[in-house]
Amino acid sequence: MRLTKTLALILCFLAGASAASAADNGNERARKLPELRDVRKIYVGDMGTADEADRFRFLLEEQLAKKGFQIVARPEDADAVLSGALSVRVMDDSTQARAFVKLETASGQRLWARDFGHKMIFNPFTRREPTKRRAVEVAEGLRRDWEKSK
Repeated sequence: MRLTKTLALILCFLAGASAASAADNGNERARKLPELRDVRKIYVGDMGTADEADRFRFLLEEQLAKKGFQIVARPEDADAVLSGALSVRVMDDSTQARAFVKLETASGQRLWARDFGHKMIFNPFTRREPTKRRAVEVAEGLRRDWEKSK
């Protein structure tokens, strides 16, 4: 008898939790979720611990501003936060930089993410200044995908 009451209580609890979850899902769908096209103001966050990471961050801010995005000084003032990791590899006759970046809302919803530098491009500008080139590529890629999302 006691087992039956316990099972009945558990079933009632599960039914209530399921109904609450379904109601929350309906409300979530009704609310407009942010999309890439809604992003105008960007905070450029942490870009990793590589020696060039801070410089990469500043270069990104400059390039994103050139592409028409507004750069803000605090994450709470932004529509989204751009963060990621930069990896720089120095070899005898060249330097390679690779960056993975992601754009997320304040709540952590990922709006956009890309990996830059996975293709070898033989271009003198790229070989001399790979960190700057990655910043240019990120800004161009984000702007291109932002325009496609409209």
